[in-house]
Amino acid sequence: MKINLIIFISQFNHGGAGNSLFRLCTGLSRKLYNINIICLNNCAYEKELKTKNIKVFKINCNRTSLAMMNVKKITQKLISTKYKKNIFISNIYYSNILSVLFLGRLNLKMILIERTPLQELSIYFGINDFVKKQIMKLLIRFTYQYADICISNSKYISKKYNEKYNIQFKTIFPPSFIDIHNFKNKNISPKKIIQIGTVCRLTKEKGLKQFFKTIAKLKFNFNFIIVGDGPENNNLKILSKKLGIEKKITFMGFKNYKEIKIILKKFDIFINCSYFEGFPNSVVESIASGTPVIASQSHGGINEIIKDQGFGHIYQNEKELINLLTRYNLSTKKTSLNKNKTLTHLKKFSFNENIKNYSKVFINI
Repeated sequence: MKINLIIFISQFNHGGAGNSLFRLCTGLSRKLYNINIICLNNCAYEKELKTKNIKVFKINCNRTSLAMMNVKKITQKLISTKYKKNIFISNIYYSNILSVLFLGRLNLKMILIERTPLQELSIYFGINDFVKKQIMKLLIRFTYQYADICISNSKYISKKYNEKYNIQFKTIFPPSFIDIHNFKNKNISPKKIIQIGTVCRLTKEKGLKQFFKTIAKLKFNFNFIIVGDGPENNNLKILSKKLGIEKKITFMGFKNYKEIKIILKKFDIFINCSYFEGFPNSVVESIASGTPVIASQSHGGINEIIKDQGFGHIYQNEKELINLLTRYNLSTKKTSLNKNKTLTHLKKFSFNENIKNYSKVFINI
């Protein structure tokens, strides 16, 4: 008998959570699992999911709280005794809280996946955001304990939730499409113009506005290439003109994985400047392309990818960032990655490892 998975994610877009979930769904065996997706409004991967016989249920609503009665109705219809077990999987704290409150009494197993660090709830943009996140902190304490299992995408996140709420999280690293068998170190030679790049969804928490202000102070020639799209796109273009660096910045928009894989190899250095980040897959994929990383000291999995591993540098403030970029520009021998060390490190972030670990949870829950 198959296991029936009912997966709820409010915003199924091309961001990190959406990418990880899409990879999980398409990687699981269709012989062992029946997979259903519930999301709000649009699903960025709908066509690809349907080709895998994965059902997508879209609720026409902009607020997760107002959509929960429909989520419950759809879930009730999907629960069936013809399956070995029915498992409801929620993603990200606000959906997790509401899922426990609305679906906690249904006859199914419940998994909560937390993809963002707890400290995100202490970083806010405006008074409304502050109030909402304070309420979230309180509700997490009273809801997460009712899940059958809680999963996070980094050891750091698991540790912080355990310390704050005494909740034992299981850590499963997100699936990265990396080809560790064909890893080649880049032959980087000195250049007149350094190619700095990033891959991310263009939102406030990615810290790109502050990064623009920082690179406007650099005393050497560079190009900054941004792969991704999002609500901050126009604001960032306006800011680049205001700072006089618009000719040094290229907005490439959204690209698929195959395109990103090629683009990453063209970067001299990859930047991750987020204020908070659960687990940046793009950093793993950058390392796999042979490109070293400079990353902000955000809360989450960045230390598990970079710290003490020799795959890049973590900066604490603007001064350190400028020094790192300047030092890289002046270096006649650019940073290279040790092949054997890199392959061993990357293996635990691989697509196959992620699918294997999630399958164990689904079978044993």
